Amino acid sequence: MSNTPNQSNPTPPADTLFTCHPQDMQWLPWAMPGAHFKLLHANATTGHFTLLIRFEAGAIAPIHRHVGAVEGYMIEGSFYYHDEPERPFNAGCYLWENEGAIHQPVSPNGGVMFAVFHGPVEGLDADGNVIGRINWKWHVEKWNAAGNNYQPSV
Repeated sequence: MSNTPNQSNPTPPADTLFTCHPQDMQWLPWAMPGAHFKLLHANATTGHFTLLIRFEAGAIAPIHRHVGAVEGYMIEGSFYYHDEPERPFNAGCYLWENEGAIHQPVSPNGGVMFAVFHGPVEGLDADGNVIGRINWKWHVEKWNAAGNNYQPSV
């Protein structure tokens, strides 16, 4: 096996690669009180979007449902689900939330999470009725309204 790159049909990196520098990006208020986000990527075709989410100390999310699965990696701090405080997700923890998951995260001390959403998130009222929905488009619109010029991939 050769260590020589295949040069027969290389794809230009500009056509297949996207990079950003989150450390240079601003935090924007998120749909969840006590949380802020940085938009890293959004895909208009698949509906996926990738965020950094920062939870303030004492943040309690509204009850919500994930229409698509979510993958997360806790970079710092922690959170837990309101009905399972004995099972925190601490820094260094990877988590997968199934499509259809309904829960209410709580972050007593705050934290930062890298998250990949495989679909929208719906806010629910006490009776389980949908009262709001955020998706890739919501994030791009909010991000660009703050003076950014992000174009989602397709």
